[in-house]
Amino acid sequence: MKNNILFIGFVLWSVFLSNCTQSIDKRSKPPDDLLSREEMVDIIVDLELYDAIINTESKKKDNKDTVNYKKFHLYNSILEKHSITREQFNRSFEYYQNDLDFLDGIYADVITRLSKMKTDADQAKEEE
Repeated sequence: MKNNILFIGFVLWSVFLSNCTQSIDKRSKPPDDLLSREEMVDIIVDLELYDAIINTESKKKDNKDTVNYKKFHLYNSILEKHSITREQFNRSFEYYQNDLDFLDGIYADVITRLSKMKTDADQAKEEE
């Protein structure tokens, strides 16, 4: 269960610690249910947002087990929202991590989208 709870941490960790090739090996067959770049960005944005929300809300009042329980169920609900399984996400991620430049592009899109969301939220706050 702990592996499921720390899903995002392991995903991010694997990007930096895995021994990946510099480009997708053209001989390697993509999974039949490969998620598109845009789908990957959408899912990772949701995972990062909800993870931040849980961590912020839980710092003072929840114990570690409660936080992990919330994360587990929230991650599952995000995957359900996108109509995918954890295995499908993992297969797609593993395929894309064979091309670090491509994966870096996915994360650049995630950061850009999260930054825009923050800017929009800050502007809305100033207008209040």
